[in-house]
Amino acid sequence: MTSDGFDAIIIDWAGTITVPLLDAVLHSVNELGFGADELTRALEGLAGYMTDPDSIIHRAEIGQISDDDLRAHMDDIAEGAGRLFDAEPPSIFHAADRPEMIQLLEDLAETDTLIVLATNNFETAQDILAARYLESGLVHAIVNSALVGMRKPNPAYYSLILETFDLDPAHTLVIDDADTNLEVARDLEMVTVLVGNDTTAAVDEIRRLVIGA
Repeated sequence: MTSDGFDAIIIDWAGTITVPLLDAVLHSVNELGFGADELTRALEGLAGYMTDPDSIIHRAEIGQISDDDLRAHMDDIAEGAGRLFDAEPPSIFHAADRPEMIQLLEDLAETDTLIVLATNNFETAQDILAARYLESGLVHAIVNSALVGMRKPNPAYYSLILETFDLDPAHTLVIDDADTNLEVARDLEMVTVLVGNDTTAAVDEIRRLVIGA
């Protein structure tokens, strides 16, 4: 099987390959046995992640602070909340995969298309993601924001991937659940697919673009 016009796919992790991030957080919190008050405080501590580019979580995602410091910060907000970022389950690093996305990756692995997992994440996640996707052959490379010192939607993050793998933007497909990230990719002349609530429609579009199916 060969790819129909794309040399590479850059695919997001949380909320794209996996269930939405909020679902993963709520599942982890429930498994950790948080009470209602602890849950409220923990989620308040996470709320700034979506709005503040200087949040401690974003700083951890570009390697400015350690994962240990992040865990300590979350524990200060709500006792035990730091366990959300532990290497062992039920931390958010073990968010459930969307079965249709795993099937897509398995099918794409049979093409000649380079698959790059591109994630805003933490250093702790690297070995977990490598064991889960890289060693299994579902992806060929992982670009983790904490290890490269920049995160999406910074255009330099995408430029780094293009340069590292010598990719032609016009023949590179970017898949993400955040349109703010995809806007930057489009500005760099890459093709994009948004994974929203209708995952089936997104998967069908990716198959049509890459495999011609």
